[in-house]
Amino acid sequence: MQYSRSKLMKLAILTEGGALLIALLLASFFAIELFPLTHEPVRDLMIGTAAAIPPFLLFLFSISNAAKNIPFLGSLRKMVLIEIREVFSHCTLIDIIIISLLAGFGEEFLFRGLLQTKLGIVAASIIFGLFHAVSPAYVIAATIMGFYIGVSYQMSGSLLVPVQIHFVYDLAALVYIKNIGPIGRI
Repeated sequence: MQYSRSKLMKLAILTEGGALLIALLLASFFAIELFPLTHEPVRDLMIGTAAAIPPFLLFLFSISNAAKNIPFLGSLRKMVLIEIREVFSHCTLIDIIIISLLAGFGEEFLFRGLLQTKLGIVAASIIFGLFHAVSPAYVIAATIMGFYIGVSYQMSGSLLVPVQIHFVYDLAALVYIKNIGPIGRI
């Protein structure tokens, strides 16, 4: 799946910006307050950054050679190292930062701020997983990640924490897969 840089940026703005717009409109309709994101921004940015480390470490394991022969992780590994890497191959660091910020705000406003508030953590996590339906393994991984981020939202009471987790995780994962060099046999 080959995307030009401009096509990928347009797609990211459409999907992630669209998710943000939908979240803002529906939050207004259902009288759900998404703002202020936090009352303690420095604390919540630090919590969100620290909370992005465990899923990033799991991501690193999932694309390692150790995961190659584990059925679920093997298919996820192959998809990330071939398909997702190819999609982002033409992106600059600025592109990846913009995409990660859009995903952090758009998806977390929609899935945590709106859907989790209205439907609960389990439903929001499943819908989050389905939003990432690029493969069955990816849906499962995204659902688990959605639940993890959802718990962070419930525990912190701050929408900035899940936004930061999502942003930092996406940024780290995308920069890593774009820059790991030749990967040899998958």
